Amino acid sequence: MNPLHIETPLFESRALSLRAGRAVWLKVEALQPPGSFKIRGIGYACQEYARGGAKRFISSSGGNAGIAVAYAGRHLSVPVVVVVPQTTTERAKDLIRQEGAEVMVHGASWREANALAMSMVTDADAFLHPFDNPLIWHGHSSLVDEVVLSGLRPEAVVLSVGGGGGAAGSAGRLDVGSSAPHEPAPERSATHFDVSTSAIRAGDASGRAG
Repeated sequence: MNPLHIETPLFESRALSLRAGRAVWLKVEALQPPGSFKIRGIGYACQEYARGGAKRFISSSGGNAGIAVAYAGRHLSVPVVVVVPQTTTERAKDLIRQEGAEVMVHGASWREANALAMSMVTDADAFLHPFDNPLIWHGHSSLVDEVVLSGLRPEAVVLSVGGGGGAAGSAGRLDVGSSAPHEPAPERSATHFDVSTSAIRAGDASGRAG
């Protein structure tokens, strides 16, 4: 079964390199078919669940994760239900629906939407958490594999951190400067990176986990 994500371009940004005083390379994940890197991990997890016989995918998201699940479900011919909070934009809901998924709106926050989604899961379903799932971390690690296999040996990797799924997959896959990817480190869960958000909210960016 072919991956649901594509290999995205990797190129040096001259403007950022000049500003930083060192080479800065960009991995253009916005070019993924559903619009974000989320399809790497979520696509991999959905494929694994489909192989295991899942008859429906259920997820909770107000954004890119929900769109990725919907996209994966359409390509795998598996029905999808995405529960989103009331704060979700109409644009995000439309993007989920156009992939053929059912959208349910519930709760004032993602936590409330997530609780409902989890309560709906039966033995025939697979639940796709937006970020906290080892299958998703493994799938996200393909981004780092592509960088390493290109021959680039970065001294540092800079990622945006929301829930931490992308960071968990990347941190578990790469020894910075090594010659090849290695097996994911299971102790690096998405929750490990929550300190980043907490530190920023507290006004202390020095507490970020990397």
